[in-house]
Amino acid sequence: MGPAVSRNLKRRFAQALDVPPNVVLDQAEIHILGDGEVQISNHKGLVQYTTAMVKLRSVEGFIEVSGSELEIAAFSAQEIKIRGRIRQVVLR
Repeated sequence: MGPAVSRNLKRRFAQALDVPPNVVLDQAEIHILGDGEVQISNHKGLVQYTTAMVKLRSVEGFIEVSGSELEIAAFSAQEIKIRGRIRQVVLR
């Protein structure tokens, strides 16, 4: 069974159980709070951290948060909270 079939099966499973697809598909969930904070749940690890960019691994690729004066306010295996002057959040 290929990745596309498995993904489609998981999506239908989520619909049948009436749960959010991101839970079953292991997708990252990103909450942007104004231009000062980003919370990312279900990331797969920190790749790069500077005051200008935070790069995280996710199932879909890489999540890059760029801006200035960035700092990691909270970090765990499942969630990260980034504060500072957020300019851009990109999935690559």
